[in-house]
Parts: sequence; C-alpha cells; structure tokens
Amino acid sequence: MALPVRFDTTGPYEVEQTDTPFARPDGIELLARVYRPLGEPERPLGAVVYVHGGAWARLDRTADPILCGALAASGAVVIALDFRQAPDHRYPAAGADVAAGVRYARAHAPRLGADPARIGILGSSSGGLLSLLHALKPAAPEHAGTPIVGPDGALEAGPRDASVAFAVALYPVADPLARYRYALSREDEPPPPSGFDANRLIASHRAFFADEAAMAATSVTRIVSAGEATALPPVWVGQPDQDDNVPAAITEAFVRAYRGAGGQVEHAHFPDARHGFMQQASPDTDKGVALIRDFVGRRLAGG
Repeated sequence: MALPVRFDTTGPYEVEQTDTPFARPDGIELLARVYRPLGEPERPLGAVVYVHGGAWARLDRTADPILCGALAASGAVVIALDFRQAPDHRYPAAGADVAAGVRYARAHAPRLGADPARIGILGSSSGGLLSLLHALKPAAPEHAGTPIVGPDGALEAGPRDASVAFAVALYPVADPLARYRYALSREDEPPPPSGFDANRLIASHRAFFADEAAMAATSVTRIVSAGEATALPPVWVGQPDQDDNVPAAITEAFVRAYRGAGGQVEHAHFPDARHGFMQQASPDTDKGVALIRDFVGRRLAGG
C-alpha cells in the first residue's frame, strides 16, 4: 500500500515520470517531464518547475534526473521543461517559455495534486539565469505570449499568475555579460582537462543574445542592484569552487546584490566540485540534494 505523501527530506516515495505537452509557441510543441511521488497526498503538494542548463543551446527536460527525481521522492511535483533554444531562437523566447511553464504548473495544479500557492523554480547553469530572471520579474512583458496547454487541452494565452514562492539556482550564469567577457579572456587557451571550452561558450552567448546590451539587460545581478526586480523570493544558490565555466566571483556578486536589496539568499559552497557536478552521482551531489531538499522543505512549510 502506498504511503500517504507529505514532504519528507529522506525521500521515501516511489516516483512516476510522464512526458506531456505544456506549451505551443508559434506552433512548436514543447514538452515537460513531470515527476510525481506515488501515493495519496495528505494535502496538495508543493511543486517545482525545473529549467535545464546547456548554454541555452543544448540539453532538454531530461537533464538533472538525480535532483528532479530526489525532489519528487521527497514529496514534490517536479515539472521539467523544454524551451526554445539557440541558434534557432534568441532570447526572450526561452524566457517566455519558462514563464509559460510556471503558468502551466499553476493551471494544472488540481490535476497534479499540487498547491498553486506553493510553486518554486529551479535551474542549473544557463537555466539558473532563466530561473532567477523569472523569479525576480514574473510578470515581465517580454516573457508574455507563449500559450500553454490548458486543463481542457485548449491553448490558453491569457494572463495567469506566474509568481514563484522560492528559487533554487545551481552555478547560475547570473551575469551573462560578465561570463561572456570571461570566456573572451580565455578564447586563445587550449581546452583544459576540465572540459571548459571558451569558444563554445562565446558562440552560445552570441547565438542566444542579440548583442552585449541584451546580455547586460538580463543580468540578475544588475536587475537587483538597479531596483528593477518586482519580486525577491527566498533563493538558494549552489556554487562549486572549482568552476571554470561560471567563476565563483559571478555568483558571489549576485549574492551580495541580493542581500543588499533585502532578499533572503542561502549560498552553499562545494569546495572540490566543478561545473555541472549535479549531473553525476557523487558525494558532492549527495550533499547538494540534501541541502536543496532541506531548503525546499522549509520553503514549502513556510519556514
């Protein structure tokens, strides 16, 4: 007999996965992978919308299965999104798709057994930027327009609350222009054993953003510092100290800006880890899963 489901950081629940269309911008069907704990909820569950990394040009909703599965095993509904990527689509298309993902989660909360008032967002690397950008500006006009698949199967393009209760960001590209200039400074270096590829990152930035002004405009560090954020939900940020893809200084600048603006942010360090470490099983991944489960559990409980 299945256990009654409530959020439990030990992750005792079995998980089911299903892929389903969640949005259809310009006739392009976007899929979401929904992770759900098996069992009858004691009350509507918290939900987390997941936004994958991949330099805005690769990977998809199937990324980070360890973390997504662990959160679902703890008693959350996780909705992992596909979104439009470079080189075929430039920003703000991806931002509009992420906003649609949150609207989809809220519209389908009754069917998913989720609480529409307890929806958070989670992103890694380039998806960390998109997640934080949405968390800080959930009603940004540039992120409107992607129609979601409504509960009745019809497309729904009208306004719906897209705010989030919290945000989790793993090694986020919090300042795209700073990361772009960092990659330019290493353009002529041979790729190191870590796999860092400056040329690939430079190409991804140029394909996703129209120009450097667009990179600067989407910097969540700049947005917070300039007082442009319309929301400051609690944030958890994880940063590997050996990250040569997103230097720790970029994350630290965001943390300082967020705290300076009055936001609550928890900043976890992983001294021996590298960029993308949560994709593989390891002691650092176990630590990250435990810390994120704890943060999400407290946020869902209102703590």
